[in-house]
Amino acid sequence: MRLTRRAAAAAATVLAVTLGAGALTAPATAADAATGAATQEGVTRMSLNYVVDEAGSTGFFDSLWFNEGVRAWTSYTDGRSYSLSRYAKSVSVVGGDQFVDSETDTVINMATGARYQLPTSNNWEIGIAGPYVFTTLSPASGVTLWAHTAQGSRQITGLPAGAKSVSVRPGTARYAVIAFTDADGGRHQGLVDLAAGKVTEVYAVPASASSFTFSDTRVAWAERDDASGTARAVVLTRGTDERKTVDLGTMPRTAEVQLVGDWLLDGLPLREGRDLTPGYGLRARNLADGSAPVKLLDYFQTMTRDTGGGVLASGGRLGKGEGVHRIERGADGRPTVTLVASNGSPAETAEMREPLMRNPVDLDRESSVSFHWYVNHWDTKATVRLRHVRTGKTYDWASDGYGGGRRMDGNNNDYGDGFSMGPGDWVGTFGTQDESAPGTTIAYNGAYTWEFTAESLAGLGPAVKRSGTFTVVRSPKQHDFDDNGSPDILARDASGVLRSDTSVRSRRWSALTEFEVPETTIGGGWQIYDRIETVGNVAGSVHADVIARDKAGVLWLYQGDGNGGFAGRVQVGGGWQTYDRITGGSDFTGDGRADVVAVDKAGDLWLYKATGSATKPFDTRKKVSSGWGGYDQLTATGNIAGAAHGDLVTRDANGVMWMFLGKGDGTFTEPTRLREGFGRYSKFIGAGDYDDDGRNDLLAVEAATGKTYLFQGTGARTTPFERARIGTALFSSGSYDLFG
Repeated sequence: MRLTRRAAAAAATVLAVTLGAGALTAPATAADAATGAATQEGVTRMSLNYVVDEAGSTGFFDSLWFNEGVRAWTSYTDGRSYSLSRYAKSVSVVGGDQFVDSETDTVINMATGARYQLPTSNNWEIGIAGPYVFTTLSPASGVTLWAHTAQGSRQITGLPAGAKSVSVRPGTARYAVIAFTDADGGRHQGLVDLAAGKVTEVYAVPASASSFTFSDTRVAWAERDDASGTARAVVLTRGTDERKTVDLGTMPRTAEVQLVGDWLLDGLPLREGRDLTPGYGLRARNLADGSAPVKLLDYFQTMTRDTGGGVLASGGRLGKGEGVHRIERGADGRPTVTLVASNGSPAETAEMREPLMRNPVDLDRESSVSFHWYVNHWDTKATVRLRHVRTGKTYDWASDGYGGGRRMDGNNNDYGDGFSMGPGDWVGTFGTQDESAPGTTIAYNGAYTWEFTAESLAGLGPAVKRSGTFTVVRSPKQHDFDDNGSPDILARDASGVLRSDTSVRSRRWSALTEFEVPETTIGGGWQIYDRIETVGNVAGSVHADVIARDKAGVLWLYQGDGNGGFAGRVQVGGGWQTYDRITGGSDFTGDGRADVVAVDKAGDLWLYKATGSATKPFDTRKKVSSGWGGYDQLTATGNIAGAAHGDLVTRDANGVMWMFLGKGDGTFTEPTRLREGFGRYSKFIGAGDYDDDGRNDLLAVEAATGKTYLFQGTGARTTPFERARIGTALFSSGSYDLFG
């Protein structure tokens, strides 16, 4: 419909007055905000992802194709879409240019702004056609059918006795389409003569029938044989016994059909990518001469009768865009296709906006991160690969086009920017989107590349391919040797081979989850040491380091390389055989660097303050206190009781655990008795935040079984650890000597 500039301005004025102040200037939702003046003469601009529902004389009702509850009315006159949520809280039925607010039983005409109330009784709305709103007395039992306008109500005659589950939808200016079931459950479709107020034609249809349609001379519907998948259209000549069947081929679902003059329109709506076969589109067949079908649209989503005798169809043509098309009989009798409302999207699969990426990705601050790529069609096979540059390890995500993408824009609304494809909740792992699958490991820090591919399952143009980069960062961790933010525990086997193992506990899900990561071999020759200790970053790199004492009492430094291994050893100094116990990895002095403490054979505690230098990693030792000879375990745990400084836990000969709170100056408070019963453990390990809950924990190796258990930190001053222990899978494949 095309109006002069003056007529369009007058119509806009009427709408502004009748629909309320601001109706044309203050968009209430994205359905309004995304639309504006016509993009070209005679072509209205509509919202992306909206499809036509019902057509009227001055506009059409459209809705999100995946959520019919989000509806709008698009005007031919001023080229705008008006969200129905502005005028009603709940919409029951739409048709022509009218809809019913079911909460107030108010009929609202979007073309004129007129409103009227339905009767308080007999108001079960079942459809709108022409100027009438149709209601019944009961939705389930035998019904009486009524038609209402602002001027009054009338009963529709001709409905067979016992009819139930009645619905009405628009047809032409003269006829409405009615559907109902009889007392035996049989399905029927027919026509209502609007002027006469009477059901004039009724046709029995099978259970598989869909999209009943009619023209001046014919009625038609589509059927499908579920066993063979064969689809067909049944065409009847009105007023005669003539019946014709048109073979539509094999289809995964029942086709939809419409009639335009002597032409039958048929096709398979683009709805579910997993059962869509490319090439269907929307076709037209000449019923008079039986000639080969003509493709009208490369794909369509919905179609409905136009009140002028044509059809409105939402879909697209490759190279010509996407939107609502009017299909009508041309001067030569052949169907013509005209774009009447564009949503601004190409018909081909396309990226609709810049991807939503986070860079850098800080996995300390966030337990998961969202990556989104926006495409115009949900029926899209999408794949994403995140690749760690240094190691080549990957995370792979894939969607089959139905249910894999999320329908939202940048503000998390269900409209606007297309369909969001991608790992919306990447939790920082290698593997696939199934985090429970074998082989899942924690992702490393560092540089990554990403690759995104979107391919239409309906054959709509070439695949879309995009790529880029991002960086994953985490703060350095005391026991993190491979730079993935998770604690790694070291152990040596009987032959002197050093290995690391990560059995990561995570609270990224509602329950405590464990990744059982395969053990990593670091190297052999470690049997020359009688003490190996993880001490955090003491030599200036960002990665955790290890000190090892040989049997002559010489201490050696191994700087972590961030790849799970160590640089060549550097001699620290001799005389370390005087110490019975050594521990490190906690900042005892408040300077931000991890320090080392040791207890000598006389029971004195000595502090070795870290320097950050690889050639001289520790300052001259400083005596802290005496009386530590009664403890056979000494473990640096970091902050476990709520203060900002590193703490120590010990165990006495009776198996009682004690805690010494760090003061931040290299000294400690008097001991606090924690609990008894720890004599069964041969080794304590302060592994930092092992369960990913923000609090430091304690690992303990059971002497009798060699199994390692987790005692979760609470952060509480008097009870820093949970009483119940939790088993881990650390070094479960063999016999090892674990180190702190």
